[in-house]
Amino acid sequence: MVPASPPAVRGEPAAAEGPAAGRSLAPGDLARRVRHLRILGGSFHVTTILVTFGVLALIAVFVGVLVHGAWESIVRFGPSFLFGTTWDAVSNVYGAGFAIDGTLLTSALALLIAVPIALGVAVFLSEVAPPWLRRPLVYVVDLSAAVPSVVYGFWAFMVLVPLMKGTVEPGLSSLTGGGFPFSSQTSGKDILTATLVLAAMILPTIAAVSRESMRAVPRVHRESAMSLGATRWETTRIGVFPSAWGGILAGIVLGLGRALGETIAVTMVIGNIPILPGTLFSPGATLATQIVNTFPGEPGINTSAILELALILFAITLVVNVFARGLFWRIRSRGEDEPTPIGRRFRHRVSATVRARAEGSGASGSTVSPLPPTEGGLPSREAGWRRRVLEAAPRRIRRRRALQWGIVALTAGCVLLAIVPLAGIVYTAIQYGGAAVVQPSFYTSVPPQGCNPAPGVTCSLGGIGPEIQGTLIMLGLGALIAVPVGLFAGIYLAEYGARNRFARLVSFLSDVMTGVPTIILGVFVFTLFLFVDHDAAASALSGGVALGVLMIPIAIRGTEEALRAVPSTVRESALALGFPPHRVTLRVVLGCARGGLVTGMLLAASRAAGDTAVLVFTAGGSSFWFQSLNTPTAAMTPFIFSYYGSPFLNLRTDAWGAALVLLVVMLVISLGTRLAFPEGAGSSEAV
Repeated sequence: MVPASPPAVRGEPAAAEGPAAGRSLAPGDLARRVRHLRILGGSFHVTTILVTFGVLALIAVFVGVLVHGAWESIVRFGPSFLFGTTWDAVSNVYGAGFAIDGTLLTSALALLIAVPIALGVAVFLSEVAPPWLRRPLVYVVDLSAAVPSVVYGFWAFMVLVPLMKGTVEPGLSSLTGGGFPFSSQTSGKDILTATLVLAAMILPTIAAVSRESMRAVPRVHRESAMSLGATRWETTRIGVFPSAWGGILAGIVLGLGRALGETIAVTMVIGNIPILPGTLFSPGATLATQIVNTFPGEPGINTSAILELALILFAITLVVNVFARGLFWRIRSRGEDEPTPIGRRFRHRVSATVRARAEGSGASGSTVSPLPPTEGGLPSREAGWRRRVLEAAPRRIRRRRALQWGIVALTAGCVLLAIVPLAGIVYTAIQYGGAAVVQPSFYTSVPPQGCNPAPGVTCSLGGIGPEIQGTLIMLGLGALIAVPVGLFAGIYLAEYGARNRFARLVSFLSDVMTGVPTIILGVFVFTLFLFVDHDAAASALSGGVALGVLMIPIAIRGTEEALRAVPSTVRESALALGFPPHRVTLRVVLGCARGGLVTGMLLAASRAAGDTAVLVFTAGGSSFWFQSLNTPTAAMTPFIFSYYGSPFLNLRTDAWGAALVLLVVMLVISLGTRLAFPEGAGSSEAV
């Protein structure tokens, strides 16, 4: 009988692997191997800690650079800077009041428009639509959130601005006789147009978060309401909304955060005049648009005032995002089985109703007739009340059915409104850019000289070859920075810091940083390079670093969520076989989570590839092929932003072609992530 081998000790190697099976190690070799594995494990753990500390240090440097750059303006103007309405670079008199007012006004109006439509979309997709219709509609609505802001702005400039100027605004003006809140002067590039663009951009975000919050409500809430005879809409109103209100509020706050920090799309349609808007038809400016139109400015107080605008915008969005992430963390820590206070009141109300019915039936016995007795049974007053209730029941049932179908029609209309912008963008991009993208030379040629067709004049279409090359180079540089940092920091947060306050702080701050306006990240990297290497402030290297800073929080979040999705039993099984903890993480956990890791990195890359504001200053811009990392380079999104209003037809066609290419890239990435993580069948939405 062969004696059983002793069990492996945690942290020590397994007994035998591969060719070494059946071969024993000398005591000295085994001790050296154990020490080697412990050193490797300790080094890996320390590396993850250092990288995580580096992320925290990066956030601290980010805040420090903004405060240092804005300090001269803070000292000179003090609190009056927040209320001043003059921006005069000649006299060096600056105030942010007009920009703050424009930011808050456009964001608030966008919420008023987007929130009701988004809730209608969420109700239809979560509670009304059948599964065969829900899945494609969810995909289309979510795809709207992935459309780059520069493409939204380009579409609004070409389609929405002429429509507002020629039809909508004159009609609205006639309603009030040219009085407040409208005016007799219509330009199309004003507060109202910017508000509509913002509403279209934030609507998919609010709808997606609200939908998922409603689908996370346990089935027992719906079943309890339906057991009492509630219609589908009544079930949603009294059984789903009370428990999902926290997630819905978080989605609204996230939408507000995006509206506050949106830069490029608003810049293209708001008019960009630093004044307080008197009506909805007045041009104006926001904090983000004023930054993109004036930075870097003249060295000294001018640049400092612009950086104070960035600091104010960062503070506003920080408060909003901290509030939203706090709601998400509270909901996640509470879990599905522990309802919100409103949800607890709903359960108590349902239980009380059921008890009351049971007690009533028990008191009246089983011989209660369908019609209320008028004598010898119940008192005549109660019998008359019951008779009136039964007589009114058919009308009440018809009214409830009409309300139910009215809600179905209304929510279906909200879905149609939500997908109209995406359909318009795709149609317009194909209409104006389709002729360019089908030509192979479009991807290998440089942009042409500006030209308009005329009799006897042929205009060269050119291409976006340098823009594609520059975008890929800067994306590669950003990935070289973000992927290792995201992996190591995510591993620490998921594997080593589950109960660590430091890890929770870093995880929370990285979540918050995903909502920071990218224009501020571009200003930060550009200003940092001015201190380190002035000549490379606008270059491929600066643009790559900016994209890396943008991608890091998303990569951390994706890695953390992917690793946390691996069941703990997988780790325990590997540890029971004698694998050291660091090998369990590297070989087992990362292997199981590789699909989620790849998806998270792709999402980070797609966010970076479609962003414009972060590259407006850092990339520098060029019409030529890449030369070196320290020289300005071309990129696709800044190219679109530079030529969206060009008077030359061939340049506008190239810009639309670049927009169509971006849309296709986003479509492929979104479709890939959807196929990699299909919609679960075991969700708790209503049947």
